[in-house]
Amino acid sequence: MSGLKDKIVVLTGASRGIGAAAAREMAPDGPHLVLCARNAESCAETKAAVEALGATAECHGFDVSDFAAVQAFVDSVLAEHGRIDVLINNAGMNVMGPVSDVTPAKFQGVLMGNVMGPYNLIAAALPSMLEHDSGTIINITSARAFMPDRFYAAYCASKAALLSMTQCLHYDLADSGVNIFALSPGFTQTDMVAEIYASPAFRAQALTPNQGQKPERPAKMLAWLAREAPADLAGKHCEIQFNDLTLRAGMENT
Repeated sequence: MSGLKDKIVVLTGASRGIGAAAAREMAPDGPHLVLCARNAESCAETKAAVEALGATAECHGFDVSDFAAVQAFVDSVLAEHGRIDVLINNAGMNVMGPVSDVTPAKFQGVLMGNVMGPYNLIAAALPSMLEHDSGTIINITSARAFMPDRFYAAYCASKAALLSMTQCLHYDLADSGVNIFALSPGFTQTDMVAEIYASPAFRAQALTPNQGQKPERPAKMLAWLAREAPADLAGKHCEIQFNDLTLRAGMENT
């Protein structure tokens, strides 16, 4: 797959941060962007921005951890457009703190959002992709899958599970025309990160003491994966660093 012209791209977490930046990055290619968040209204600004840049777009609101809601959403997209070419599971959440503060219910909530959310969307969208023998799935993982730290039990566990799930699904899809990717953006200055690190104790656990990268940098990598779907990276842990991968994506001057 190369290029996104007229492709049907489903993007969760599209209202802000990396999701909104990725939508803007893909828009000049001329895709149809299906922008998703918990509330459809929160994607209105992203929708206006991408339409001004050359894409067409629509907004949907649902909870990715609710499979019935996810299935209804996917069914509506397929009924309207006939296919989903690219599925980007970008929506995510975090709850930081020690076990005394992160109750089992809160821990489960992170797993539901960060693991079951992507799995629900894949389970709903994959039959159509397999029928067309074509499709690209990108799951937003994290280097925290390999970097346990104080306060991070829920987040690290969820991202480790998501990465392993992505790699396993790669083998499941080996005989098909569907490719799945795991992208770890690196420390990025988003609204969620700003809210979390407003706490000095949590900020001390950041991967870097410096300001995180702007969302536009990982957005470039995300758009590149969606556009090119490089087969040699399917099923691998793709990290955004200053390396061969970011050179291939043409990112090193940004």
